Amino acid sequence: MKNFSKTSLRKLTILLNILCLTSLTYGQKFMIVNGDTLPLRDEMEVLETGDTIYHGACRTFEKIKGQIVNQSDEQCLRQGPWIITDSAGNYWSGNFKDNNKEGIWKLFNKTGKLLKETEHVSFGNDQYLVKEIDYVSGTPVTLLDKIFLAFYIKHLVAIMVILFVTFFGRMFINSSIYNRENGTNFGVLFPKNYGHTLLCTFTFWFAHYKPENRRLVIISNTMSIIGLSILFGLFIGLVITGEI
Repeated sequence: MKNFSKTSLRKLTILLNILCLTSLTYGQKFMIVNGDTLPLRDEMEVLETGDTIYHGACRTFEKIKGQIVNQSDEQCLRQGPWIITDSAGNYWSGNFKDNNKEGIWKLFNKTGKLLKETEHVSFGNDQYLVKEIDYVSGTPVTLLDKIFLAFYIKHLVAIMVILFVTFFGRMFINSSIYNRENGTNFGVLFPKNYGHTLLCTFTFWFAHYKPENRRLVIISNTMSIIGLSILFGLFIGLVITGEI
């Protein structure tokens, strides 16, 4: 039996890699119809004009090496892990949530070499690319890294809740402080007390106060520090990252 040359062995190795990657990036496709799992097929419709169109099914998925990927839900929105292959054989691997790319996505060539890595974050229907690293040269090259924007979007709900509580919660605490200081009994949301309401809203610091107001003043001043720090931090961060 003749021995394989190094060239033949190299070609065989490449062929095996391609076959493995082909099985990785192309799996058997299924669809779910009335609770039953069936092989995927496009639905054909013949129009009155004689034209034929095909409707892709929703609630579809693929099985690749026993793993379920490339899922779509009842609304045909992509969900969970996906592997997307282009015409050149390169493929992206990552996760979808409601048809938006989420988290880390990686691009590989057809031999399995990592070419690029990106990170996506989304809020509602808006999606943002916050990180991009190029690996084509063999050395990671950071093309984009919006750390602040990523943090802001990921924690947007919590940030807005804290801002709301600290800003509007102060109004009621400040109202108690001013009523004790001045011997009044004003509320903060009544039409006849606009002056008192505005005063309680835009007082961010108490330096002089009666001893009995000390505890409320500490709470109000602390809330002002937290709220203003978040507000100015967001503004400065967005300016530095070039978002505004």
